[in-house]
Amino acid sequence: MALEVHVKPAESKGHLEIFLLHFVLMLIAMFVFLALIILIGSDFTWERFGKFYITFIPLTVILPLIVAITTALSYKRVNVHILPASKVNIEKLKDFMFSEDYIIVDKDKSNISFIRGKTLPRFLSLNFDKPTIRIENDEVVVNVLKRLSLVLLPQLTIGKRFVLEPANSKND
Repeated sequence: MALEVHVKPAESKGHLEIFLLHFVLMLIAMFVFLALIILIGSDFTWERFGKFYITFIPLTVILPLIVAITTALSYKRVNVHILPASKVNIEKLKDFMFSEDYIIVDKDKSNISFIRGKTLPRFLSLNFDKPTIRIENDEVVVNVLKRLSLVLLPQLTIGKRFVLEPANSKND
């Protein structure tokens, strides 16, 4: 029996904070990048730096703005509802999260919470990226970022990796 999968939008938070963090980091990076170019190319003066900063506004301000907007918008969340829960291999779902560099922070009978495994990605997401796996009645609800669900959905719908099959029956 194949798994039935439905995707529904979930509440997302932290978009403004992530936007501001990435905008400031990119502004600093572009400031340093332009300063290095001027330093390598000629004598560095603040007057020359100011003129180049204004001249290259698409690089120094617009590019960081675009990067910050796209990064903040990539933190949309979805709930992936998988039916029936009795056929879902939860261990394989946990392995999938481990392979995407998440670690378990909270685990009980019906709820497993994850966070990023490494400090830098956790900092860059301001710790808003916390996927969960919940077992509710006869469905498994996986709350993840939309971009991560795009990796998970084909594996759920096409393959049999997450399906529990009895060891003695071979229905291929």
